[in-house]
Amino acid sequence: MQITRPFSSPQGDNYLIRIGEFNKSMLPDFLAEALQDVEILDVTLERIEGNNITSLSVLLNITKFIADILRDNENSILYFYCDDIHDIPRRQKHIKPQHFRSILFSKMFERYVTANHIYNFVNTPIKIIADRDIYIHFISRTQHLTLVDKMKEAIVELSKQ
Repeated sequence: MQITRPFSSPQGDNYLIRIGEFNKSMLPDFLAEALQDVEILDVTLERIEGNNITSLSVLLNITKFIADILRDNENSILYFYCDDIHDIPRRQKHIKPQHFRSILFSKMFERYVTANHIYNFVNTPIKIIADRDIYIHFISRTQHLTLVDKMKEAIVELSKQ
């Protein structure tokens, strides 16, 4: 699966969402085997143009698009890495970009599931403290939480090496 979708704001900011299958060969063998036919979808959100603070309406449209992908693919888990390479317009300058993305991602998830009365989607955030703080999120159905926990454990173990 490979999906690319552009989004634009009235202020002229342009965003691109890419959702693609995560390469399971990068995972430890035990984890790849445990996943069986469960697909991990790597979600990437990139600002292509502009530097305005992203409006709530644009964030809601992006959130709905991502949620629809998960809803339509019952045997999938979403993976989102909060990048620290690109800065992000934000009012809270004391928060690093990757931490801000993680907080925003969690708030948008909570807002969406609450507003839509969705009780079987779970956000599993991971924070790894290394040479820089790393934030990762898995969004899954409750039925996949055991797999998400195994992936979380594997990621944390790899970060210690």
